[in-house]
Amino acid sequence: MATLLKRTGRQHPILLFALALLASVLFSCRPHQADTVFINGNIYTLNQENPSASSMVVKNGKFVFVGNEDEAMEYAGSHTNIIDLQGKTVLPGLTESHMHFEGLGRNMLLAPLDIYWLPLDELTSKIADAVQEAEEGEWIIARGYNDAIWDKTPHRSMLDDVSPDNPVVLRRYCGHAHFANTRALEEAGITAETPNPDAGTIVKDDRGEPSGVLVSAAGALVTGHIPPEPKLTDEEELEALRLGSDALLAAGITTAHDMTRVDLFEVARRSEAYQEGLLRVRLMDAVDAETARMMGEPFIGLHQDRYTVRWVKKFVDGSLGGRGAALLEPYSDMPGETGALRALGQDEEAYARLVAELLEMGFSTRTHSIGDKGNRVTLNAFEKAMEMTGKKPQEARLVVEHAQVLHPGDINRFADGRIIASMQPVHATEDMLFAEDRLGKERAEAGAYAWRSILDQGGIIAAGSDYGVSPFNPFYGLHAAVTRQDRDNNPTGGWIPGQRMTRLEALEAYTTGPAYVEFSEERKGRIKEGMLADFIVIDRDYFEIPKEEIHEIKVLKTVLGGEIVYE
Repeated sequence: MATLLKRTGRQHPILLFALALLASVLFSCRPHQADTVFINGNIYTLNQENPSASSMVVKNGKFVFVGNEDEAMEYAGSHTNIIDLQGKTVLPGLTESHMHFEGLGRNMLLAPLDIYWLPLDELTSKIADAVQEAEEGEWIIARGYNDAIWDKTPHRSMLDDVSPDNPVVLRRYCGHAHFANTRALEEAGITAETPNPDAGTIVKDDRGEPSGVLVSAAGALVTGHIPPEPKLTDEEELEALRLGSDALLAAGITTAHDMTRVDLFEVARRSEAYQEGLLRVRLMDAVDAETARMMGEPFIGLHQDRYTVRWVKKFVDGSLGGRGAALLEPYSDMPGETGALRALGQDEEAYARLVAELLEMGFSTRTHSIGDKGNRVTLNAFEKAMEMTGKKPQEARLVVEHAQVLHPGDINRFADGRIIASMQPVHATEDMLFAEDRLGKERAEAGAYAWRSILDQGGIIAAGSDYGVSPFNPFYGLHAAVTRQDRDNNPTGGWIPGQRMTRLEALEAYTTGPAYVEFSEERKGRIKEGMLADFIVIDRDYFEIPKEEIHEIKVLKTVLGGEIVYE
């Protein structure tokens, strides 16, 4: 270039302009002035072409380079932030694929009565304490009991002993059964002659009287009489969103799929929270069908790609623990009882038409289906809806929520991602306490929580916790997926261990699987150039530590769009 500048007398102005332009182009092509360079990390990228790295470069919220430190530092300029990861392990940001987000911040704000999985004597003691503090006739309400850990069958007399005059209604941890005392049943007018509602059961005792247990839709017979709780103020609602968002980020969750079914008023509130910087986690919301019709089309990528509303959530049955899941054959521990399909599942053709209508508007359906009958009905409706609309599976991305009990003949319907399974690994290690009682050993082993069977068919699994049913800590889920054990590492060898996931498959279920559900597989779920810079730094190597320790992993940093949002 210097030789081109040599002229006799003076430099040509056109040549000088051309050289200046060339220099500008060359300078602009140099990798410089990144926002942040992260170096000295043990990075698992989930990118098959570049599975591991030591450094990452972020600019404008995305990865622009993933590789070694020498090359990464070429992107550093005078205003670049250099962060030494000190050899710590880095994973892509994790996604909570099924939770009830609205309850998280509110529970943190209001601290409701906590009875989660308490032994019976501790639960009744806590109820007795609450009665002492309550006014005469005041309702005692709580959620979280699990009768599977008790040595007695639930009966209203257990609650009557500690609360004869105050109505008590407890919601099972799964959300699909209630346990009430005599006073609450009286308030609701429930007697031995009260008929079972559609898709619900009033469980009777040996004398034919209501036992106090109300399964699925029967719960509404008593909950409809509970006085409404005082509403939170607008400021409190926004604070609850902030608390919930911060709690997820601290757990390493950068995206959450909220299956609560929000209305347009709540969509507006969440938008306000994003605008005010209170809500930071990426949130994907579901609505009901009527709200979807009011919207007309999904809301996608709002607030700098942090907020999307594109799913419709439906229910086809109840829970296995509460015996509300719809089964093809009767419950092993309750002869003659097969659970019940909700109204949605009672007309398969209408179900398919609804899913098809929503697909035409751009909404994908995610349906709660737990029993093998409930799952079969949902799979049938989803397949019919795709036939009606001509939508290919990758265009529809229809999701079965839970898919807990599958008939072996239906497992191949998840093959190659034709229909997606949203599953909660911790449910298997919680439900193993009663699943074989409900299903019998043979049926449980053939199709209960059948992760391995689905994956072996080329299926896609998106993992989550179903908070507030179960804790939202994603490392509890990763541990359960890899071990099929509870957090005390029982039983030895795992429950139905042939259905375990590998560590890689489990991590993909919290990253690339959910990204596919979101239509975001080209933007999220991996550490790769061009993708959103969402990742976490953890205190030990997920792939190298003993699998029994996975649930003990702690998050050191959470980075969202290149910004450290938890440390």
